Amino acid sequence: MRDFRRRTITALIYAAIVLVAVAAPPVVLWIVLVVAARFGLSELLALRAGRPALAFGVVFLVGLVCLGLLKAAGALGARPGVADWLPVWLLLAIVPTWAADIAAYLVGSAVGRRRIAPSISPGKTVEGTAAGFVACAFAALGVGAAFGLPRVPVVIVALGLGPVGLAGDLLESFVKRRVGVKDSGAILPGHGGLLDRLDSLVAGATFVFVVFLAWLLSGLGAEGGIVDRF
Repeated sequence: MRDFRRRTITALIYAAIVLVAVAAPPVVLWIVLVVAARFGLSELLALRAGRPALAFGVVFLVGLVCLGLLKAAGALGARPGVADWLPVWLLLAIVPTWAADIAAYLVGSAVGRRRIAPSISPGKTVEGTAAGFVACAFAALGVGAAFGLPRVPVVIVALGLGPVGLAGDLLESFVKRRVGVKDSGAILPGHGGLLDRLDSLVAGATFVFVVFLAWLLSGLGAEGGIVDRF
């Protein structure tokens, strides 16, 4: 219970920082991303895990850049007048990822029995992962419906974001297992290091940005001069 309380307090502080950065002018988010890159790369270098660490380092940096680009996308394609000032594509990456993490943790802790990758991430279960995928899909569909985002990219995100986020999580876990550590650091009480908190988000943000870019460059995205305005 103590660990759950500590995890919850840390998660709330982390969520507050992220949401403030999301709502603030773009320069604020970029500052937060630069700080995250500095501490995240420090954790990665300290692990000294060779090529897997290099691979995750690329995923990490690309994901941080994609978070900034999704902020720049703003409310393109959203229903007019609903969210003109909100970065809805960024929310489409963040909210479902958080929903997946919360559902996977709660269900996995309560009823999880079958390990999905015991040699890489012993704490992950089939039950928790399935719950995370479902929560992620519903959250993505909910964000899409709330802001009137185009259906096709939202459905793609709903189906793909959970597995992509899991892949990012497992890659970071593989890096840690190579050097025999449980957490990448201790900056976030109850959660470990910054990489432990951002692993699925950076992978998911890259996926959402690719989906957004494909939509933007398609005939649907080009209607009304949307491509020109981006």
